Amino acid sequence: MGVLLSLATALLYGSGDFLGGLTSKRNSQIQVLTAISVVGVAPLWVIAPLVADTVTLNDLYLGAAAGLAGMAGLGLLYRGLSRGPMSVFAPLTAIVSAVFPVMWGLARGDQQIFRTWLGILLGLLGIFVLALPEHKDSSRLSSAVIYEAILAGIGFGLFFALLSETNTESAPWPIVAGRTSAAVLLLIVAVINKSAILPTGSWATLFGCAACDTAANVAFLFALRYEQLGSVAVLASLYPAATVLLARVVLHEHLTKRRMVGLGLALGAVVLVGWT
Repeated sequence: MGVLLSLATALLYGSGDFLGGLTSKRNSQIQVLTAISVVGVAPLWVIAPLVADTVTLNDLYLGAAAGLAGMAGLGLLYRGLSRGPMSVFAPLTAIVSAVFPVMWGLARGDQQIFRTWLGILLGLLGIFVLALPEHKDSSRLSSAVIYEAILAGIGFGLFFALLSETNTESAPWPIVAGRTSAAVLLLIVAVINKSAILPTGSWATLFGCAACDTAANVAFLFALRYEQLGSVAVLASLYPAATVLLARVVLHEHLTKRRMVGLGLALGAVVLVGWT
């Protein structure tokens, strides 16, 4: 069950990124992120009291901190991608966001068998291959770009790690706290910068992105009930595979040999981690 929930997390994250990319073509990043946070948290305020068995203030504090860390990671990601080169920034961020929770889990005493470690290594390699852009970017690589890529990855990894410290019986309240804290911060930033908040154009992709991203966070929390943080985080970080497949099916993008290799590595990681 834990593996299935982890894969569901990756599928939902990848689908959310795909829909978010379509929405971002018509709106600014602050519009998209604010709308996704607000739309995503609204139904959870209704669902959480019906689903969660228990919740403590500590769970809410950790969830809020995780939400802010994830949003900081997104901000650094968008900033770094705009400064380039994407061919270095994207895979480096993806790898750090997957490795950080593994190290966190080790520090708190998680143990994995050899087969699982092999699956994690295959998964990290698959993430790198899938996240690597198809077209090489000749932009000059600076130390600032590398630092931002690492910090963005740490932001995402910290999001995973902090959620893993919450009581799994409290799900999805930590996500509610995280979404709410992120939405409040984004609204404050939008007001200070006098930025437009309401998106323009069709809201269908926006609602889809919000639903996928929020559901992915909830699925990640429930996956932690069955598997250790390292395995869940690596499988969840295979989300580029879902984005690649959706681009192939919906936009009819060509599936290159390199991405076929990346998908094969991802599949190998799933088999090794989920094989019982």
